[in-house]
Amino acid sequence: MNNDLKNIQLVYEYVVRPSVLPENYYNSTLNQKFWTGSQFDSQIREKLLQIAKEFYDSLKLTVPILDIQLTGSLANYNYTEYSDLDVHIIIDFSKINEETDLVKKALDGMRFIWNLRHNITIKGHDVEIYLQDINEQHTASGLYSLLKGEWLREPSYNPPEVDEQDVELKYNHYVTEIEKIETRMKSDNLSDEDLQKVVNRANKLKQKAQQDRKYCLQNHNEFCVENLVFKKLRNTGMIEKLINLGIEAYDRIYSEDELATIKK
Repeated sequence: MNNDLKNIQLVYEYVVRPSVLPENYYNSTLNQKFWTGSQFDSQIREKLLQIAKEFYDSLKLTVPILDIQLTGSLANYNYTEYSDLDVHIIIDFSKINEETDLVKKALDGMRFIWNLRHNITIKGHDVEIYLQDINEQHTASGLYSLLKGEWLREPSYNPPEVDEQDVELKYNHYVTEIEKIETRMKSDNLSDEDLQKVVNRANKLKQKAQQDRKYCLQNHNEFCVENLVFKKLRNTGMIEKLINLGIEAYDRIYSEDELATIKK
């Protein structure tokens, strides 16, 4: 590709493709659907506690709940219309089994199945339930105990400096890659080897987005570039599209055309 074509492509990336970063990715108040000043709505608090406890009871575990906490952007100033009510049930994994990594995997599987069966929203925001080990480090700047009805870590209003151009650049890189995979999957003449390459590429892109986000959250804050890129990919449906493309490619590897089967 010559330099003129490269420049045209860059103009398209920045100008033609619309930006979908929320206009207000940092707000002057906590979300007023749930908060009055720094006080959480008591009725919604009770509802979230009931949901969390009923979920936990369904697991038939005997270890006690140590706390039930609200975290994420709805316990902070960086919420958007896409934000979830992230409810964390805090327990001691070691009380279940000393192999806490295995406990986490098992509990994540149970949580995943529960979320598949339930679609609970409160005032337009999805409720997401998590199980968290008491010994797991939590870096959120906003952390509210639903069980105790008090802040454990109250966020301070401090508008961040966001490198929007870098967010756009990295986001558009992912979108371009996903669109290439999507175009590739439109072909009816892909071999099993070609389809496996699609599976591998889709998995690699998804893992990279997740790992980059995890690293930036551990070493920076919620407004680091990689976290904003991941949120933008999720909010625009690109993560879901990437996952679905990988699943479609995998399914095509092991599916047989009915007519071809009859001919055999």
